[in-house]
Amino acid sequence: MSALQFLASLPAVLGLAGFVIFYFLRRNQRGDQITQEIVAKLRRGAPDRLPAHSENLTPATLTRLVENDATLRFQISDQDFQLLRDALRQQFVTSLTVYGLCGFIFLVGVVLYTYVSIRPKPVSVSSISVNSADQVTGGALVDLYPLRVVWNSDGDPEDLSILLEDLAGHRRTSAKTVRSTEGEMVFGPDEYTIILTDRSHGGFNRLRAILQSAKQTFLSPEVRVSVGTTILVALMEPTRLKIIGVIDNSAIPYYNFEAKLLVWASSPGHGAEPITYGGQIKYGENDFHLDASAKYDWTTRKLVYFGPDDPHTVKPDFIGF
Repeated sequence: MSALQFLASLPAVLGLAGFVIFYFLRRNQRGDQITQEIVAKLRRGAPDRLPAHSENLTPATLTRLVENDATLRFQISDQDFQLLRDALRQQFVTSLTVYGLCGFIFLVGVVLYTYVSIRPKPVSVSSISVNSADQVTGGALVDLYPLRVVWNSDGDPEDLSILLEDLAGHRRTSAKTVRSTEGEMVFGPDEYTIILTDRSHGGFNRLRAILQSAKQTFLSPEVRVSVGTTILVALMEPTRLKIIGVIDNSAIPYYNFEAKLLVWASSPGHGAEPITYGGQIKYGENDFHLDASAKYDWTTRKLVYFGPDDPHTVKPDFIGF
């Protein structure tokens, strides 16, 4: 039985102890009856030798009184005197038992209270959730962006092992170790996309977070993480660039979309002005030629995506610039 279980049953234990004490006290009433009978005999035989309120005499007091007064001792028989001694002995045993039992219960309560107060409290984790760590997604979970695992903890601080699990393939990321009081841990796309099963355009994967303490495992609710689309802008040659939709560095077959690339450029006889490339971009027809006489400021490049996918699931990427 643990200390907490014992404390839960303590009212019943105290009730039982009270019954035992009551039983001993009831048995002790026999000693009081013998005392009253002997006092009655002494009051009839030698009333002037008894103190006032003699009816309240205890066996111990009456025994000392009879032993020290020969007149009183003469009024009772040896049998009555032996009964008085037995009553005194019974009262002593009863008192010793009752006080010992009360002391034992008190000491047990003190020990258990001290134990519960100083014993380590195992860590408990609750309110586990998996959220997007990038505000650009508008709260949507997309596998192009980091995921943040957050939780609340109670109990003594402890190191937790945290990982993500793909529920379809039951593959898991490498575990990370963090203090329970930190309350969050971030997984980058490169850390968890390798475990994802669905890599199709418009698909999603079911994930959950697993938090492991020294003695217990805690699971988050299941979340759906969308397969994101990367709109790749690649500078193939000084006068040619390509705009294409990809997943995991592979082109999405027959994927048509609308997007525009905006960049500032200057040409002879003209100042810097914005130039756009793109529009309706079709699969296989995504090469765009650049003006060889223009000077492009690629630090100003910006891609705007118009559809057909949810813009929150799309992320631009640039290579070759």
